[in-house]
Amino acid sequence: MLKNQTCHTQKSSMVDKNIYIVQGEIGTVVGAIKRNSRWNTHTPLDEEQDPLLNSFGHLKEILNSITELSDIEPNIFLRPFLEVVRSEDTTGPITGLALTSVNKFLSYGLLDANHEAAAEAIENMADAVTHARFVGTDPASDEVVLMKILQVLRTLLLTPVGAHLTNESVCEIMQSCFRICFEMRLSDLLRKSAEHTLVDMVQLLYSSPLTCTQTL
Repeated sequence: MLKNQTCHTQKSSMVDKNIYIVQGEIGTVVGAIKRNSRWNTHTPLDEEQDPLLNSFGHLKEILNSITELSDIEPNIFLRPFLEVVRSEDTTGPITGLALTSVNKFLSYGLLDANHEAAAEAIENMADAVTHARFVGTDPASDEVVLMKILQVLRTLLLTPVGAHLTNESVCEIMQSCFRICFEMRLSDLLRKSAEHTLVDMVQLLYSSPLTCTQTL
């Protein structure tokens, strides 16, 4: 028994901590999806057939079979979270949790800028976040989601992996911020946050011109 525990401990210590980070975010988002009112009458069979939950379940199986997150392409562990962000059927709070997860992956450096598949992953992330869809609940909650969209876009552009963004994606990101800036029905706080985000982005682009000219 002690030997088995020792082996389990050694195996756990060998697993990349980044895998645990992704697993933790899976638990958070999946838990929120299942607590949603539309799941109150669903059976385990329904859960297996739900595309979002099925996608997270598949990712969990993959993560349990590897010891380094770099063993898989970034798109593989990003895909379920980006599917939530793109889904028109998820509520704002759930979309917000998925956005928080994506922002955490960027901030914690889970995406290696030198990975051969990094460029594709970053492009997919930019596309998903700039085209985020969710079921509105109330104005205040919806603005929280929009604020998180701004946070992800800012982090995406300002972190090293942002160098992989194409001109088109950079323009799309800035246009998304502009739309929030000039949407008068939104609060002054949110529009001001979008303005500050744009300022940060413009400063970066002027200080690192290669970011927006690499595809020329």
